[in-house]
Amino acid sequence: MKGLTSQRRRLGAGSSRVVWLLLLAALAFAIVGCGSSSKSGGKLQSGMGVDGAGGKKGGTITVLSQSDVDYIDPGLAYYSFSYEVIYPVNRPLYSYKAGSTEVVPDMAESAPEVSADGKTFTVHMRKGVRFAPPVNREVTSADVKYAIERGFSASVPSSYAGVYFGGLEGVPSKSPATPQPISGIQTPDKYTIVFKLTAPSGVFQGALALPLTAPVPEEYARKFDNKKLSDYGFNQIASGPYMIRNDASGKINGVGYVPGRKIELIRNKNWVAKTDYRPAYADKIVFAEGFTDVSVMTKKILAGTGDVNGDSPPPPTELKRITSDKKLNKLLFFTPTSGGRYIPLNTQKPPFDNLHVRKAVAYVLDREAMRKTRGGPIDGDIATHFIDPSFTKKGFEDAGGFGYDPFPSTNHAGDVAKAKAEMKLAGYKDGMYNGPKITMVADNTPPGSNTAKVIANNLAKIGMTTSIVSVTHPTMYTVYCNVPKKEPDICPNVGWLADFQEPQTLLDATFNGKSIAEVNNSNWPLLNDPKINKAMADAAPILDAKKRYAAWGEIDKMITETAAAVPWIWEKFPGLYSPRVIPAVQTWNSGSPDVAFMSVK
Repeated sequence: MKGLTSQRRRLGAGSSRVVWLLLLAALAFAIVGCGSSSKSGGKLQSGMGVDGAGGKKGGTITVLSQSDVDYIDPGLAYYSFSYEVIYPVNRPLYSYKAGSTEVVPDMAESAPEVSADGKTFTVHMRKGVRFAPPVNREVTSADVKYAIERGFSASVPSSYAGVYFGGLEGVPSKSPATPQPISGIQTPDKYTIVFKLTAPSGVFQGALALPLTAPVPEEYARKFDNKKLSDYGFNQIASGPYMIRNDASGKINGVGYVPGRKIELIRNKNWVAKTDYRPAYADKIVFAEGFTDVSVMTKKILAGTGDVNGDSPPPPTELKRITSDKKLNKLLFFTPTSGGRYIPLNTQKPPFDNLHVRKAVAYVLDREAMRKTRGGPIDGDIATHFIDPSFTKKGFEDAGGFGYDPFPSTNHAGDVAKAKAEMKLAGYKDGMYNGPKITMVADNTPPGSNTAKVIANNLAKIGMTTSIVSVTHPTMYTVYCNVPKKEPDICPNVGWLADFQEPQTLLDATFNGKSIAEVNNSNWPLLNDPKINKAMADAAPILDAKKRYAAWGEIDKMITETAAAVPWIWEKFPGLYSPRVIPAVQTWNSGSPDVAFMSVK
């Protein structure tokens, strides 16, 4: 979700049956139209169904963003903003239509064939898809095999390869320095790829829509992947309708990609329209970065000198003005995210290695004040646990909802008395903390910086003083919060989105002790609870969807009660489009613009 502050962290849309696409459609995100009126009188439009229909070829679309992608490499990228760039350029086996959560074949030509025991998946690939220059050849199954294998190497440390693809036969127990063959990925011919698992998985098919399955040509990429940390991302070869502008050797860094400033997509001249479901209307797409003042970003979009916000919402004052204006309101679309924002507490060192101290924080935080830093109720509902209400549907009621709240307070404003009672149980006689300063690494711009200030003020109510290091949002993730050795006590500006519509995707990479990684780590509280780890291991192979959802619903409660992280908002992301373009929304990516379906009027 997907930063979640400026950039929503991409959790960053399953079942393990032959009728995969049909069942996935039945389990699709329960994102409903926001038809209620806001307090200012404007009607909130839903991002569901905004598919760019009626577009025309040509022109340039400009996406304005506050910050940069986390990684430009499809094997590493894990922000929703990064996915805005990755999916039009790199084609996974399966993908999504604009305005929809429907999974469709992309590099694959049809749904996978699944064996009776649920352990073998056979995918037949499209013919005639070609890599962009300078590779200039047809994509084959070997390219997908290599793409997944590289995600298990130390040089391409994917955040989710082990979580979703770790059940493949022959997966290394320890990351090799560089990509190595995996026996459970087989390519009997150029257009067929077979996946063999050691045990059934309830989510493996959903994972085939992740960018790790986008093809990578080994003969070209190997020299980059053989380094300590691969720089293939800066030299990547496109398989989609667009490519990041490069030079003759394939280099994009400093050409079409200038980190922190711009990402320029141009047409892949080797793209064949009949092999793709995307219309790819625009001739060029420019992601213009560095708009730290989101008010300026908003005004440029309304004026038509920018076309859509790529990573950051308009500020609360602008949202209020836009939603109260009937003309401007037509340019604004809200998409409920699947997942949410939360405050992880570092459980591996004092004081948050103590359960009662963590519970004190869960009680003292004023979640309503935190929500106001993002615009108030218009931005979303107060979260009280991790599996959001989009998972609450007929037959799956145990996996999400509004009812469960183990740390309640009046109007979600915090309960200082209960917090102090927990501090006393932790050994602080007067209920007030008296130890070293609490360290936080936070965004250096609103709204994240404002959220951090609210948290600091709340913690002061139980005696905690904070030392805040303010950095850009990507730096917060990649240098600090994603690196356990450098992780502070609190990371106040993180959040998580479902990778696909399975509750496991909200909890496994983020709270399983086995998911803790030295770099690119997403288990921010560094939670390693044996009971929770075992419950996840038992739930993952369940093939019956209803039983699987119920099992993960119980795990959600177990995690919430540890107070290793404090959930605070299930968000609705506002996408603002200029009057000069026809909008298209990545509904599956929590409201990001879908540039492969957008067009200039």
